[in-house]
Amino acid sequence: MADESRHEAAQPWRAAVTLELAIYIGLLLAALVLRVAELDTVPLTDAEARRAVAAWRFAWPDAPGADITPDSPLLFLLHSLSFSTLGGSEFTARFLTALAGAALVLSPALFRDVLGRVRALVFSVLLAFSPVLLVTSRSGSPVIWSLLAGAVGLWALRRYWETRQNGTAVLATICLGALLLLTDPTGPVLALMLLGGLLFAAWTARSDDEGQDMAAAWERLRNWPWSGGLPAAALVVVVVSTLFLAYPEGLNAVSALLSGAARGLTTPQPGTYAAFPVVITLFYEPALVLFGVGGAWWLARSGRFSFVERFFLGWLILGAAASLIYAGAGAEQALWLTLPLAGLTARVAVELLRGPDRMLWYTPGWAKWVLAVIMVGLLFVLAVHTQALGRALLKSPDGTVQLGQVDARSAVWVLVGMLFVFAGYFMAASLWGAGTAGRGWALGLLGFSLVTSLGSGWNAAVFRSENPAELWHPTATSRETALLRQTLAELAQRETGGFPQIPITVLAPEDGLVAWLVRDYPNARFVRDVGAARGQGIVLLPEYAEPPNLGGSYVGQRFIITTGWNPAALRPVDFPTWWLQRQTRTAGAPVERMILWLRQDIYNGVPFDEFAQ
Repeated sequence: MADESRHEAAQPWRAAVTLELAIYIGLLLAALVLRVAELDTVPLTDAEARRAVAAWRFAWPDAPGADITPDSPLLFLLHSLSFSTLGGSEFTARFLTALAGAALVLSPALFRDVLGRVRALVFSVLLAFSPVLLVTSRSGSPVIWSLLAGAVGLWALRRYWETRQNGTAVLATICLGALLLLTDPTGPVLALMLLGGLLFAAWTARSDDEGQDMAAAWERLRNWPWSGGLPAAALVVVVVSTLFLAYPEGLNAVSALLSGAARGLTTPQPGTYAAFPVVITLFYEPALVLFGVGGAWWLARSGRFSFVERFFLGWLILGAAASLIYAGAGAEQALWLTLPLAGLTARVAVELLRGPDRMLWYTPGWAKWVLAVIMVGLLFVLAVHTQALGRALLKSPDGTVQLGQVDARSAVWVLVGMLFVFAGYFMAASLWGAGTAGRGWALGLLGFSLVTSLGSGWNAAVFRSENPAELWHPTATSRETALLRQTLAELAQRETGGFPQIPITVLAPEDGLVAWLVRDYPNARFVRDVGAARGQGIVLLPEYAEPPNLGGSYVGQRFIITTGWNPAALRPVDFPTWWLQRQTRTAGAPVERMILWLRQDIYNGVPFDEFAQ
């Protein structure tokens, strides 16, 4: 009988573990699909192209252009491996980073014993729905690798603190070395944030037990096996940066990474604004900001702030400070804020799922879920009619609110929706209690925000990737770059039977988008002035106010490379429509155009070997 009772008691635990595993598998599959689908249809940005071209020229020595020193040794290694095995394309340039982004979604599972099973799962769900993490994962950014190294390093640090196994300390040291010297120029900044978060959590410890834990932690750190960790970290840095000792010049990439980190203190990224990560977080992750910051305040007031919450709060504060101080922070550095906000929001979500500490005797357990569904419906009505109202206001010729321009039906529905949101709360509170009503309304708001945020991230990464009104990329790469590639392929098909042997004279940076577009044309030649392109058969030049003198008769086709948008043209009345739909009063304009010039005899179909004579 005792054995049977133990067996029956174990069944719920096994069922829970099985359900948890199934949810994690579903999250992983969903994260992979969202990161891999349409990955090759979106053109590379200028920063992506520079990193990809550097690895392509190593993997394929016949590629045109001079060698480039990359600013991410780890990404240089991964690009070189993928290009050598799968060829060079937008897909292969991003694929491995997309996989790392999916792994980052599951990284909270490493800390199940610290966070708790439910909170770690909710944390992963929040990361899976995060638009900032989705867009960064799909953009081939080395920031993903720095965060993954930081997560594994924190896990190894905790394992060493619990078990005192030197192997986990060596792993933590390797992750620290990768974070500082291999992943991303902002990796050292992230390392300081994580260290600062740990120190903040230790400094704000209140209970005697936590103080004793911190004292034990310092004792373990003093016994850290540096004799084994530092040589292992140095070996990993050398092996990765030199591509397993096949590229000794790769050590220059480590110095380039450190130089980039120092340069970022004063030099901003092109097309970014002041405190750009903070702006991106507020724009794309308003729900995490609301629940994370508000939840931190609520937990602190109720005395529920544990070491984990204080760590996330310290990380968040330092991340916000770094976003204000570090000029080189771009849109992807919004993850400095997104991850700690998601950690705090996960704790709040767990509290909401548990229900009030004291429920009224007549309050059913399903009440908050019914209220959450009602809240989602109300927010859906509000969102639809707010968008319709914003589109109507966008038609105002002078940017002012005019009654004749207002969609009366949408305005009424917006007011009615807001009334039901507020009145519905008080009605539910009078029926089932304020605690149940507040939790139901909050769960509905969180669920609706997650779904809409995921759509926002997908649109920014795919459907609106060439729209410069998308705040993520104020300077966007045009899809006409694919048309330029197709035109060059058609020329190669006509002149050299499809082999990319046609000679091309290019006036463009050797480490930018255009260099990536002509990457597999070994006879492409980069020049620095128009005079060097005179008389050449195929010439790729920037667009000038007047057609250049190429010494003969040429036929040209224009291609837009990048587009930009001036946010100063945005009126306050247009903000809702821009935020919700990225529709603006003024459209984006081309920033960089290239013209492909064909000499008249080539355009007429004369083979290369005839005019070469």
